[in-house]
Amino acid sequence: MVKKISVIGSGAVGSTLAFHLLRLNLKSLSLVDVAGDLAKGVALDLEDTRAFFDFPTLISAGSDFSLIKDSDIIAVTAGVARKEGMSRLDLLKINAKVVKEVSAEIKKHAPAAIVIMVTNPLDIITYIATKETGFSRNRIFGMGSSLDSARLLNLFSQEVSVATSSLEGFVFGLHNNEMVVSAQRLKVRGEALTKNLSPERIKKLQERTAMRGGEIIGYLKNRSAAFAPSLSCVRLIEAIVYDKNEIIPVSVLLNGEYGLKNVCLGVPCLINHKGIEKIIEIELNAQEKEKIKKVEETFKEIAGS
Repeated sequence: MVKKISVIGSGAVGSTLAFHLLRLNLKSLSLVDVAGDLAKGVALDLEDTRAFFDFPTLISAGSDFSLIKDSDIIAVTAGVARKEGMSRLDLLKINAKVVKEVSAEIKKHAPAAIVIMVTNPLDIITYIATKETGFSRNRIFGMGSSLDSARLLNLFSQEVSVATSSLEGFVFGLHNNEMVVSAQRLKVRGEALTKNLSPERIKKLQERTAMRGGEIIGYLKNRSAAFAPSLSCVRLIEAIVYDKNEIIPVSVLLNGEYGLKNVCLGVPCLINHKGIEKIIEIELNAQEKEKIKKVEETFKEIAGS
């Protein structure tokens, strides 16, 4: 039974995530941020919603990582958000240091926790956290492809004027503009997308999905998306808390699956109270195999830089 969840990082994503977690009626929710006053301010604001939601959760906050002690689940949103004009490599140089420090604290105070990484660049950061904590890959993974899949379904729904509940589709690979958005995975009420959209419109849908994060940053300028990323993380947490056995694409360390080794990429996984119960290996077509091989090369090039 999940009694305590901690959120490391109290910026837009972390605070929005914490707000949504209140409806889980947890025993304890801890917020940690190196700017301790930020976490404390968010916690007080969250507490003041008690009269509306009547939740029993005890909320604690500050800069001391001992607050995460005995957490069942930890979501890591700490680090700098990508801003307009910033490359993912620029972001990595900053956030890699942050996540190494956070990983050491998690290993020290919550060695049995399931850890969900949200910090970008997501896949490389997940790889770093997996190596630094030494945790088994079933209980440390990245949120990335679940967010990309949600974005795809939103844009897909608008293209065909059909509710997302009647659509099928998911994104896998890296959480960047090289993600794999395969047309053959997209279906409308069970029918292939090619029966509903022209090749030109399908290509536009694929391209817009891949560039969605950058599109949002282009408007927000000095911050990035928060609502959809936080809800993508909530979905993963709920799958763990309620032992849902739900198949969701997440970034995980691969050890031979899909012919890849020692890289973290978004792939479909069965999520339950254990974290990742199983990595689902779908059969890839020739085009998908080619794309995912290029993704592996990109990952190793960035990780080694």
